[in-house]
Amino acid sequence: MQTSLLSHVSAANDLTARWCAAAGRGDFVLSGCGVWPLLGVLAGAADEPARAELTAAVGLSGAEAHAGALRLLESLSAAESVAGALGLWVRRDIELNPDWSGTLPAGTVEPLTDQPALDAWAARHTAGLIPRFPLDLTAETAMLLATAVVARTAWADPFHDDVLEPVSGPWRGHRGPGLSRYSKQLGDAALLGGSDPVTRVVVRGHGDLDVHLLLGDGSPGEVLATGFGALDGTVEVRGELPVGTLGPGLTVEATRAMSDSLRIQLPPFEIRSSHDLLADPDLFGLRAATDSTRGHFPAVSATPLAVDSARQDALARFTREGFEAAAVTAVAFAVAAALFPPRRTVEIAVTFDRPFAFLAVHRPTGLVVVAGWVEQPPTRM
Repeated sequence: MQTSLLSHVSAANDLTARWCAAAGRGDFVLSGCGVWPLLGVLAGAADEPARAELTAAVGLSGAEAHAGALRLLESLSAAESVAGALGLWVRRDIELNPDWSGTLPAGTVEPLTDQPALDAWAARHTAGLIPRFPLDLTAETAMLLATAVVARTAWADPFHDDVLEPVSGPWRGHRGPGLSRYSKQLGDAALLGGSDPVTRVVVRGHGDLDVHLLLGDGSPGEVLATGFGALDGTVEVRGELPVGTLGPGLTVEATRAMSDSLRIQLPPFEIRSSHDLLADPDLFGLRAATDSTRGHFPAVSATPLAVDSARQDALARFTREGFEAAAVTAVAFAVAAALFPPRRTVEIAVTFDRPFAFLAVHRPTGLVVVAGWVEQPPTRM
């Protein structure tokens, strides 16, 4: 078991764990791994008070966060079953600071053009799992910063189709599709923690990607936090499970089978989630950075920029053949109002005091939905 993690990996995992704790109940999939590099790059480029908020969310100092973000992306690019990409799109009237942009991976910076180009980037860097960019390009968008992560693997030991019919617990009475398999890797099952243990089963894929299945009696955030703790060594992992051991969903019994085995049964699943990061700006250190009355990233550009929106779209799919997941996370920036000096205003007035016509037009296509004429003014409301 890995008992220590590199600082940037630990910090990214910590953000993911805190996000899981805030996600509540119900189906969800999220990628702190996709958000953390964006926050790290921004933390190193921000001034106060946005810098303090971002570094607190990232868990590293500004300089460490920037370097750690780039190292994390390099690790994803070098992985066998996982890939990651960073993208930066800039409007032509925004000039980047070369001392900052020059530290980004080659090919990261592109001109900001249109929505199809952004959608194509998302699809290309997630093997088509996320076909659309999570943010819509608007007239106010001055810059976009995004990451894409994708993970895909086939199982080392295949599953078989089954029927899942729980006889107890909250799913009692359910009957639906299931997956099951037997393996000889008894060490893939473990109990995590102490008095309120979590059962963990490691499902190993070909290449360098595994999926940890976690079952416990706590909230989703608590169960996931135990799983994170097992990764960094702060939570005990009990891999020796003698006959008679019990845990959530776990029994260990003596049988007359020819060899020891580990049986796993679960439902296949596919979960898609869309997250508005600004719905919890304190979690991501983005509260001050959204103040549009001033700029917050002087290291990025002399043009004052503020965060305008931030979203993530994510997918996870577990099947009999394997596992695949992807996430695209994007932060949009607008020019802060401080850039525009006071100017003389103009008022235009139009009074419709005679017969007039009207059209109702579908803006994207120019289609006239209804048309009409007003001959007489109404006599009452």
